[in-house]
Formats: sequence, structure tokens, C-alpha cells
Amino acid sequence: MFRITKLAVLTALPLAALSICALAQNVAPAPNSRPSLFDHMLQKMDTNSDGKISLDEFLAAATTRFKHIDAQNNGSVDAAQMANSSAAAERILHHAKSMVSHLDKAGNGYVTPDEFLAGAKKRFTRLDKNGDGKLAPDELGKRFDKLDANHDGAVTQDEYLAAATAMYRQFDSKGNGKVTASEIAASPKAQERAAHAAARIVKHLDSNGDGMVSQDEYLAAARKRFTRLDKNGDGFIDADEMPAAHRFAHGAKPMPSHG
Repeated sequence: MFRITKLAVLTALPLAALSICALAQNVAPAPNSRPSLFDHMLQKMDTNSDGKISLDEFLAAATTRFKHIDAQNNGSVDAAQMANSSAAAERILHHAKSMVSHLDKAGNGYVTPDEFLAGAKKRFTRLDKNGDGKLAPDELGKRFDKLDANHDGAVTQDEYLAAATAMYRQFDSKGNGKVTASEIAASPKAQERAAHAAARIVKHLDSNGDGMVSQDEYLAAARKRFTRLDKNGDGFIDADEMPAAHRFAHGAKPMPSHG
């Protein structure tokens, strides 16, 4: 099952982590093909164009994002508002397009069942470390029980591909064997994952336990995030301070992963 990894820095974007289940292969980052995450942050936050991001710029961007989520201007948001925000929808569609781009070997703008299963087979092969044609619980984690259809303590390639086929059918809302990014983004699984991710974010940011995230709580988290990124403590974030794992995260295609 595809898993779209973290969409963005926790407080820099309204929805920090969103996963879509599917079965496919890992994608290596392509740092030279698209702007890095820092380039993206500069574009959105560097209002004075000095090539770095100040705390004020970082918080201003976070404030703007919060207000986009808080469409009713209540000063606080819940998980449903986060999951259903226009920004979250845009991110879901963006990553769905990247998923299609990766699997669409024919370049038709959609994913066929064969292309989907080809990705699943490659992923299975990589997970099958000892090459015995079976996946053990430690190779799949919490997803194991869902995939072990006959409950024999191992997941065969047939079981893995059966799950991939079932997922493809869920994506293929028109039943025409041509799954588009829009279908993936609108799928119940994508929406379910978005809701779960938003609930986790609210739980993390809700410091007073009222089930909501206020603007102050949102900005407090943004301030903490800025402090972690500003490694030399000079009050600015520059390219050298970005975590290595995030430098090309925005430009890279999503990393599909089972689960």
C-alpha cells in the first residue's frame, strides 16, 4: 500500500503528516529535478528576499496558514477543520499527482492495474530480505495482520498483490482501469488518513486539552520548530541548517511504502 510520508514541517504547513495506503516501491529523491524544501520555504516565507528566514517571517507564514484553516475566524480549529481545509486538499492532490507520475510508466496521466501491481511486486521484493517469497511480521509491522489473509504467520506475494488489487479497486472509482490523481485524492482511504493525521496533530498541539488548537498554540509550536531549525541560534534559518532528510523532501516524489 502506498504511504505518502510527511507532507511538510509540522507548523509550516497545516497538515503535517498524511498517509495514503497502497502497495508500491520506494522512490529515491531527485534533488536536481525540483526545488528543495528550503527553496519552497523561501518562496513562501522570505518576504524581504534576503535568502534566509527570520522568526518573524516564519511566524507570519504560520499565522497565514492558521487563518486559512480557521475559515470561520473563531480563533481555534479542530481536527475536522484541519483535514477539510483547502490547504490540506491541495497537498493531498499534489502528492497523489506525484504518485501517479511515478507509477504511470506509459505517461498516460493515469495508473493501470498492471502498473500498480508492478510497483507492488518491486516493493514486495525489497521487503523480502531473505528471498524466501514470504514476509514475516517484523518486516511489515502493524500491517501484517491485515495482509496475512490465511493467518498462517506469513504474507506471500499472492496475498500482498491481492491487497494491492483491492486497494486499486478502491481508487478506481469509475471502474475503467485508469486511476487518476483526482481519484486517489478523493478516495475514502485518503480522506480517512487525512482525518487521522489531523487528529494526531490536534492532540500534539492542544496544550490545554480542550480538543481544539488555538492560534496561540499553533504559533507556539511554530516557534519551537523554528528554534530547532535555527541550529546556530542566530535568529535565521538558512539552507545549511535544514535537516538533511528534509532538504529535498519537497522536490522529491513521495516515498511509497507498504502501510
